[in-house]
Amino acid sequence: MQTSIQLCKFMGIPIRLHFTFLFIFFAIIFSFANWPQTETTRIPLGLGGLELSLVMRYSLSTIAAVLFFFTLLLHEMAHSFVAMRFGTKIHSITLFFFGGLAMMEDIPRSPDKEWRIAIAGPLMSLALGGLFFLFYLGLKALNSIYRPVAILVLTIGLFNGALAVFNLLPAFPMDGGRILRALLAKRMTFLKATRRAALIGKLFAFALVIMGFSYDPFTFILTGEWSPNLWLPLLAIFLFMAATEEERATATFAILDGIKVKNVMRTERTTVPEDITLSELVNAMLTDKITEYAVVDARGDLKGFVTLDAVKKIPYDQRYFLHVSDVMIPYDGPHDALLSEAPASEALKRMLKDRKSVLAVIEEAGGELIGIITKKDLSIYIEMLRGGAGAIESR
Repeated sequence: MQTSIQLCKFMGIPIRLHFTFLFIFFAIIFSFANWPQTETTRIPLGLGGLELSLVMRYSLSTIAAVLFFFTLLLHEMAHSFVAMRFGTKIHSITLFFFGGLAMMEDIPRSPDKEWRIAIAGPLMSLALGGLFFLFYLGLKALNSIYRPVAILVLTIGLFNGALAVFNLLPAFPMDGGRILRALLAKRMTFLKATRRAALIGKLFAFALVIMGFSYDPFTFILTGEWSPNLWLPLLAIFLFMAATEEERATATFAILDGIKVKNVMRTERTTVPEDITLSELVNAMLTDKITEYAVVDARGDLKGFVTLDAVKKIPYDQRYFLHVSDVMIPYDGPHDALLSEAPASEALKRMLKDRKSVLAVIEEAGGELIGIITKKDLSIYIEMLRGGAGAIESR
């Protein structure tokens, strides 16, 4: 199911908007329209304390939400720009409920690269916060300037400052946690550094849960009262899941270090003719206990791939008349093939990125098919290697 839409491209990077971002977007509009000044610092964080028409109140609040969107995007663009300077490809930037995410082709395993990429976002937010605050001071000095505009500028400045400080907390996988991992990776393996940083991130998530259900300092700053804040447990769940997922992904790629495609690929019972019926294909799958094949023509040339999932979508009565060529995924040249000497991790990355379950294996560029590698084969191979995970730590 499509959960995000592409808004535009910037510097060649697709900018995507996840549907959950709409919740925070409208929450910002409502909050800015109704928040008065904070009870502890007396700093206005919204238009709640001003006498304004409904149209003016929500028009300015919408502008505030749009500015929030652009400053958050600039935060992610800063990460992306530095990553691209180091040669890392950025597939997309997605804005969602808890912020933004730059999808990088590879996680930099060089500590020097990682901390520079990680710190770029908070530095951008700090710079934006400083610029908006200076702009606010300038507007404040001009008493004739419309006060709600000054409050809007101040709020965006404070938001960016808070975003920078919060992101620098050593809670993996936030920016501060990535900086921590980079520092740890200078003294230990990348996998150990990831596990240490992930543990700290999970402990931070537990602390957020406790704060959220007891006495939240953020609520105290805004209202002057100690009260629960259910947003913090939600953020904690996200952080815990993200830390767990990245720790597991790092461990998986560490296990595949030194493993090549030829070590995992299947070389027997790899192809089926394109002109056999789907009924015959199912019989072959049952006999071979295999669910993915490469599809070849009468000359043996690779034409595509067929999977059990594709067959399942076809009604039983049609499987006697339709052929493999009718449901196969067409072969897309270099995008669907890997050299046998390529790292197995490259196969996993491509399958995850392109949502493919099978790839062709060739001996040389433009060469003949010598085997296939499937997501299932990789999963089984990884699970077999997990028993020796202790040895992986030393890599």
